[in-house]
Amino acid sequence: MQYITGFEHYRKDAGTAVTLGKFDGLHRGHRKLVERIMEHVEREPDLKSVVCFFEMTEFKKMRHLDQKRLMLNEERAIRLEGRVDYLIECPFLSVKEMEAETFIEKILSGLFHARYIVVGENFRFGHDRRGDVAMLAKFQERYGYCLEVIPNEYYGERIVSSTYVKEVMKTGNIDLVNRLLSYPYTIAGTVQKGAGMGREIGYPTMDIYPCQEKILPPNGAYVCKLHVDQEWYQGVCNIGQKPTVSKGGETILSVHLFCYEKKEEANGKAVVLHLYHYLRPEEKFEDVEELKCQIEEDIWEGKRHFLLTMESRRALLESETKKQKKN
Repeated sequence: MQYITGFEHYRKDAGTAVTLGKFDGLHRGHRKLVERIMEHVEREPDLKSVVCFFEMTEFKKMRHLDQKRLMLNEERAIRLEGRVDYLIECPFLSVKEMEAETFIEKILSGLFHARYIVVGENFRFGHDRRGDVAMLAKFQERYGYCLEVIPNEYYGERIVSSTYVKEVMKTGNIDLVNRLLSYPYTIAGTVQKGAGMGREIGYPTMDIYPCQEKILPPNGAYVCKLHVDQEWYQGVCNIGQKPTVSKGGETILSVHLFCYEKKEEANGKAVVLHLYHYLRPEEKFEDVEELKCQIEEDIWEGKRHFLLTMESRRALLESETKKQKKN
């Protein structure tokens, strides 16, 4: 996959299957859009798949809006790597004043040479959001593309949206967040050298300072996996300020891995954290011994979570195998 920032740096002649949106979180609804353009490319190998997302940071700064988001740009690239041909970052301010038909003519047709345009039913674009799926449908024949409008994805009675995911995130229900996303909530960062208190009490941790724009769940302990040294490791992490052993300050992700012996060599390394399950709120304990007892319990619960997950998968696989034999 090629990550391109700005339309001016995209100069390709191939026809495309393109999808557009903010894609904050790449949730289940977004996944349907991406999978659809991938299907077109699979059927017509001369096509290229394009995901074009509108980068809203500068616009939100200008409007003094909340800049917190579910997914950083590099995390989006990690999620789409190997799945699509091009990920195009479009600064929203660069197209905000562009008339909708001009966007179709200059960008979708003239730049992307779109043969297929795949969008959600609520997609809006162009100056004052005047462009919509009806306008895209109207100009199909003139500009030679086929429009596909993908219906909203529902979870129960709620439309799966970035707004809904953010609402759930505030409650700490990571299990539901992951179901809405269709993958574990992801936080990318770099390991930074800590004070070494974890190692002193027998539970070494890696400290990760998240980007200020990244939406985090409530402070507390979580079951997690960490990708480091090209491997995934199971563990538990604390999100918060370590109130028992520090005076507070910045939010830190302190990760303890069950089977990783090279903690001291991890400083400065880029890592990816997956959150799986909420264990408990962050607490300030009376002393370090009480903290150690709680960490032991967290580790036990974390290992139990992964064991139960493995057993559930094994049972599901056995059930599917039996069904196949009957058929």
